Amino acid sequence: MSLKLLEPIAFSGLRAKNRIVMPPMGMGYAHEDGTVSDRVIRYYLRRAQSGVGMIVVENCIVDPNVVGVGPELRIHDDRYIEGLSRLVRALKPYDVVVGLQLNHMGRQTTLGTPIAPSPIPISPRGPVPRVLTPEEIRFVVGEFVEGARRAREAGFDFVELHGAHGYLICEFLSPASNHREDEYGGSLENRLRFLLEIVAGIKERVGGDFPIQVRLSGQEYVPDGLTLAETREIARCLERAGVSAISVSAGNWQTLHYIMAPMFMPKGYLVEDAAAIKSAVRIPIIAVGRLHDVEVAERVLQEGKADLIAVGRGLIADPEWAKKAIENRVEDIRPCISCNYCVDFVSRALEARCTVNAELGEEFIFQIRPARQRKRILIIGGGPAGLEAARVTAERGHEVWLFEKEGRLGGKLHVSAAAPSKTEIHRFTTYLTRQIEKHRVRVELGVTLGREELLALHPDVVILATGSVPAIPPLPGVDLPMVAVAEDVLLDRVSVGPRVVIVGGGGTGCDVAEYLLHRGHEITILELLSHIGRGVEAITRRWLYYEFKKAGVQLLMRHRIARIEEGRAVALDERDQEVILPCDSVVLAMGYRPSDEMAFCLEEDFPVPVYRIGDCVRPGTILDAVTQGAHLAAKL
Repeated sequence: MSLKLLEPIAFSGLRAKNRIVMPPMGMGYAHEDGTVSDRVIRYYLRRAQSGVGMIVVENCIVDPNVVGVGPELRIHDDRYIEGLSRLVRALKPYDVVVGLQLNHMGRQTTLGTPIAPSPIPISPRGPVPRVLTPEEIRFVVGEFVEGARRAREAGFDFVELHGAHGYLICEFLSPASNHREDEYGGSLENRLRFLLEIVAGIKERVGGDFPIQVRLSGQEYVPDGLTLAETREIARCLERAGVSAISVSAGNWQTLHYIMAPMFMPKGYLVEDAAAIKSAVRIPIIAVGRLHDVEVAERVLQEGKADLIAVGRGLIADPEWAKKAIENRVEDIRPCISCNYCVDFVSRALEARCTVNAELGEEFIFQIRPARQRKRILIIGGGPAGLEAARVTAERGHEVWLFEKEGRLGGKLHVSAAAPSKTEIHRFTTYLTRQIEKHRVRVELGVTLGREELLALHPDVVILATGSVPAIPPLPGVDLPMVAVAEDVLLDRVSVGPRVVIVGGGGTGCDVAEYLLHRGHEITILELLSHIGRGVEAITRRWLYYEFKKAGVQLLMRHRIARIEEGRAVALDERDQEVILPCDSVVLAMGYRPSDEMAFCLEEDFPVPVYRIGDCVRPGTILDAVTQGAHLAAKL
């Protein structure tokens, strides 16, 4: 298969062996002081070895007083050069072009002093940033310039200036955040001055032959924010200033779903923005935005809408994304499902983890090696934990049998994928199913084993991945025909009436609400907490809240169910006052409890080792199940 994606590209003295770009993504693997850790190196090295053409190392802070959520790489002092140089030296043997993104958080900081062109907070509840004087602006320009000088000394091939996503450069560019009346505000020419001074300063200090790339928000999608027409003109000015390439993203703090798109956003949702900017300039354009399917990425290039493709979370989900594309093994690429858990962890100052990739953050430590001794391994349960355990044990060379009592594989993955915004999860189910077929796992569907039947198969090891069952509290009226559990609704096992009260506003309750809304039901959600969406990543949670409000969903926070009666649910508010809710159906979304299926395997006299993974230990997320399945399987 001949792909334009795999063709080399040369510009500004750089030559990339293919058009796959690993864009900058903060991962939380740096040391607390902002220096490069071994984990940072292992993370990037794994992707460089896969064969990507270009890597832009994540967001590196140019100012010591303004950081994001931490820990983040820093470059505001010469002492950071050594670690960054060590990173470059690790990557260079793999024929990859390596750049470094320079950034100043501006007003979007949680661990520093917010500064900005104007006294406009990022939200009504956010702190008012300190306004930069012209002298301070020129000082910050110098910080970017010195950051570029250090990047070149560390061995980077180029720098990328972060001019997108509402950070400081973007704050100056955007009329929504820049209300200045001096030479740095007002007209587009003035709002662009800060960025152009940085570009000119780098060229003067570091050398005109050192490539500078800029990341822009093509549009901000907020009132008075950057528009595509303005960004096209910005791109033309940057080209005239000698910028080498432009990476076209979108959004700011208020429109995060355009920056880090959850699965409800369409694939390639920013491609037309990239194409519009490409038509305005001659320098290369990098397209971003859910382009982690090879066929989608290839189509963008074939249609001439961009010159390079940024594959971000796709390379988090599968570090061998490029290698598999090069080897024409696209069906083996572990799919990114855009669940945004990686983003959510980092936004909470935690290290990034991945729902579908248990290796993330443990590169070259977690490894799937051939088994020293081949064993017959019986896995009971075909949900995410059981499927991942089957995939890894079989890949290591074990003889693997998988038994699933239902008529299909996937378990709770099907429940998770039922909401209209989450159908992407089916892709992961398909991937796991295809992989266990490839590795010749013997699968038995619609089977429940007894003790003697299981032992008659002569296993060396048994893995219980039997999942969980809905938690049903002992409520008055819970046995009425009008009551159903969320799982049965999401799997179309039961039907519900026009007016529905959902008890529980966590992730599952929100899934049910979305599922039923699309079928025309009238929804009320009862939730004990002060907010819905517990367990849902923050960007999706915000989107769900506004979608529900727009659709007329009644959200009763700090309410608990008291009893269910024919034709109504009775709740108690935070003052213990009764609230009567007429309804046709009540759906319980109150969590899960571990299944006790196959409990006989845990008896003391059971003759072979038994391990439990996933929800049958403690109900959790898909990430928890996959991680447990992979890590156990890698050790057997």
